[in-house]
Amino acid sequence: MHDDLSTRATLLLRLRDRADDTSWAEFAEIYTPLLYGYCQKREIGHADSSDIVQEVMRSVSLAMESFEYDPNKGKFKAWLFTAVRNAVGTHYRKQARRPLSVAETAMLEALDATPDSVEEDEWERDYQRQLLAWAMEKIRPEFSPRIWSVFEATALEERDVSEVAAATGMSRNAVAIAKFRVLQRLREKARGVDAEHWEREMIESGEESEIHG
Repeated sequence: MHDDLSTRATLLLRLRDRADDTSWAEFAEIYTPLLYGYCQKREIGHADSSDIVQEVMRSVSLAMESFEYDPNKGKFKAWLFTAVRNAVGTHYRKQARRPLSVAETAMLEALDATPDSVEEDEWERDYQRQLLAWAMEKIRPEFSPRIWSVFEATALEERDVSEVAAATGMSRNAVAIAKFRVLQRLREKARGVDAEHWEREMIESGEESEIHG
């Protein structure tokens, strides 16, 4: 049931095989919404956003042919950030054939400049949210509705373990274990995609101390 975690760059390495439709479909499920959301935040219409996403995905496809994972050469999502940022900049430069609005001009100037920490942090947060949402969708069928409801109540809604235990008729320890099991699986699923150490504040919510405390 669990992913093979012998390599941290599992998904990226699988993408070197362009005939691996399953891996490419998985990649699209994760990254297409991220890229599309980046475009939408920069007030680009649906059709143009879709075109930009397709262009970036095409660039990924070409780059993967000679891809070799080396974390010392930089992070993949940073490369993807630069790719979509450049594609959006190209879009606005093409629009410059007509008079740009003040907002569009400001956007193009920002894209031509080196990205600041605010923009980089926004990309990182959006990436983590998208990866988490995708991972939760994928692992949810592995758990019973009761276990999943406990996970949502404790990890997502941040309700007290004692409150959830009383509401479900489970012991505090059973609730903590249920939460831990889902979070553990989330880690595994996300790390099978991300070439880096994937962590999130929610994952660091002290579930292990709850179990053993």
